[in-house]
Amino acid sequence: MIDLLRRTKQLYQKLHFDPALFITVGALLIIGIIMVASTTSVVGASKFGDGFYHLKRHLIFMTLGGILFIIGNVTDHHLYKRYIPFGFFIGLFILSLTLIPGIGTKLGGAKRWINLVFFQFQPVELMKFFISVFLANALTAKSSVLSQFTKGITPILAIIILPIILLSQQPDLGNIILIILVTFSVFFVANLPLKHLFAFIGMALSGVLTSIAIYPYQLERIKIFLDPWSDPLGRSYHIIQSYTAIGSGGLLGHGFGQSKLKFFYLPLHYSDFIFSIICEEGGFIFASIVVLLFLNLVFQGFRIARDSQSSYSSYLAISLTLFLCFQACLNIGVVIGLFPITGIPLTFISYGGTSLVMSLFSCGVLMNIAKSNLRKGVS
Repeated sequence: MIDLLRRTKQLYQKLHFDPALFITVGALLIIGIIMVASTTSVVGASKFGDGFYHLKRHLIFMTLGGILFIIGNVTDHHLYKRYIPFGFFIGLFILSLTLIPGIGTKLGGAKRWINLVFFQFQPVELMKFFISVFLANALTAKSSVLSQFTKGITPILAIIILPIILLSQQPDLGNIILIILVTFSVFFVANLPLKHLFAFIGMALSGVLTSIAIYPYQLERIKIFLDPWSDPLGRSYHIIQSYTAIGSGGLLGHGFGQSKLKFFYLPLHYSDFIFSIICEEGGFIFASIVVLLFLNLVFQGFRIARDSQSSYSSYLAISLTLFLCFQACLNIGVVIGLFPITGIPLTFISYGGTSLVMSLFSCGVLMNIAKSNLRKGVS
C-alpha cells in the first residue's frame, strides 16, 4: 500500500498540471466541442450523410492533441534547444513541401497543406513551435550583444525570415503577420533598444507591403476591409454574413444549435468564422466569456514566464503563449471587422486538425515549464 502511494505521488509529480492553465484550456476545448457539434451537423449531413462526421474527427484530433499534451508535459523543455538547429531545418523542409506539385494541396487559392490521406497537415503549425524554441534559445545565447543590431539581432532575423519567405510563396499573409507580431513582442520583452524595435517594424512593414504588391488578392482584402459594403454579394459576402450573425445574436443569443447562418449562408462557419456563430448562438455574454478565457490564458502564460528560473524558459513560455493568443486575437479581429480577412482559425475552438494538435502540445510544454518552476520552489 505504501509502495502504491509512493508511485502515485511520483506519477502526480511527473504529470503535474498547472490548475489555472489546465482549467482555462479545458474550458476552451469544451466550448470548441460544443460549437463544432453545433456548426458542422448540417454540413456533415449534407456532404457525408453523417451529422457527426466533423465532430468525430474533431474528437480524434483532440485525442491526438491530448497525447502530445502529455508528451509536452513530461518532456524537459530544455531538451528542445539542444535539437533546435535540426528541428528548424526539418520544419523548413516540411514547409517547403507544400510548394511541390503533387505533395502540396491547394485550397482557397493557397498551398498551405500536405495531404496525408486521412487529414490535411499544415506545416506552419509545427514551424511556430520551432520558431518559439529558436527565439528563446537565440535571445538567451545572445543576451550580451542584443544592444548591437548587427551582432545581436541580424543573425536572429536572418533565420526567422526563412520560414516567412516560404510562407510568402504559399501565400499565407496571416501567419506571416502572426510570426512578425510574436517576434516583435518577444524582442520587446527582451528589452531591445527602441531604435532596434523601430528598425524591425520598418523591415516588417516593407515585407508586408511587398507581399501586398505581389499578390493582388491581398490588396482586394484590404479594400473590402475598408469598405465591406462595396460588393455585398461578391468579395464582401463573408464579412457581411459574419456581421449578420454577430448582430442577430444580441445579448443572450438564439441558443446553442439554433444558428441560421450555418445553413450555408456563412462560409467557413465552423473554422475561420466560428466566432460569428458563437455570437449568434451565445450572444454578447457568451462571446465575452470566450474572450475573457483567452485573456486569462495570456495572464497564465505570462505568470509561468515570470516565475521561470531561466531566461530561456521565460522566453519560451512567452513565445508559446503569444502564438496561441495572438492567433485567437487575429481570428476574432477579422470576424468582427477590426482586421482584413486572413484565414486564421480560432485557437482550441475552430474545427481543424494541425492547429488543435499543436496548440495542445504547446500547452503541454507550458505545463512542463510551470512544473519546473514548482520543483524549484516558486509559488
